[in-house]
Amino acid sequence: MVDQSGVHEKTFSPSPDERTDALEQLIIFFESFPDRQQALEDMLRLCSDEDITLRVKAISALGTVFPELSDEEKEKGWNSLLELIRTEDPEVWKAVVMSLVFAFGYVPEKSKAWNCLLRMAEDESRDVREHAVEALILLFPSMPDREKVWADFIALAGSGYVEIRELASDAFILIYPYLEDREQVWISLLGPAGSGDRHVRDRAGDIMARVFHQLSDQKKAMQDVESLTMGQIDYIARRAVKLLRDDYPELSEAGNPAEELYKLAAKKAPYARWKASGTAEKGPEVSSKKRKEEAEK
Repeated sequence: MVDQSGVHEKTFSPSPDERTDALEQLIIFFESFPDRQQALEDMLRLCSDEDITLRVKAISALGTVFPELSDEEKEKGWNSLLELIRTEDPEVWKAVVMSLVFAFGYVPEKSKAWNCLLRMAEDESRDVREHAVEALILLFPSMPDREKVWADFIALAGSGYVEIRELASDAFILIYPYLEDREQVWISLLGPAGSGDRHVRDRAGDIMARVFHQLSDQKKAMQDVESLTMGQIDYIARRAVKLLRDDYPELSEAGNPAEELYKLAAKKAPYARWKASGTAEKGPEVSSKKRKEEAEK
């Protein structure tokens, strides 16, 4: 039997080789060490070792010993993995996410662990946000409450961070097949489908197109689509008015800015002016020079 105190001392050695040897001993004899709490602490310390190679090995090892931990130890190990999400090193992150996926199956309170990652999806650090959502995408098949998973990703698609909106909406295609209630899927997608974010709208539209034929009331669904289409037209008009109001104050003063915008577009568009003047009726006889003169008026 290996002396645990000797292994413990090696974890503090200035030599990476000795610390690596200590880790290997921890992996082999973890279950039989008399002081499991100390063994776990030593492994967790090595998960933040200055030597990246050793750090990756320790993080991977943490995942392998997870089934042997008590519920209290599992919570501690899980929280340590969440802290490691903050890494910017791609190799370390790869080890972290693999351990997270493996460990999640043994976490006693999955909803609590899931919600921790959800909170991290709004972290001030972009790396942390992205890593948290990437972990959620990998973990969702192990979540028993699929409706909650779907609702959480719908909410993430409305995040204030563009990269989170894109990651979450891209995941729609992976999650929706796990849901049985297609009517509810359709209803929940109406919000994202009317989003001001084109990427989110497109991803929501992709799923809506897939489930449309499975809906019982397709007439109502068509009305939803028409409302969304008109809503997008209004949104585009409002954006245009906002951008152009400094140059064209009449837009801000108009009772119906959208209608005024259409009039302005017809007035300013060269082709529209040319066509409105009646020159279009002359067909091919109208020269390009003539059209240019009309447009410059």
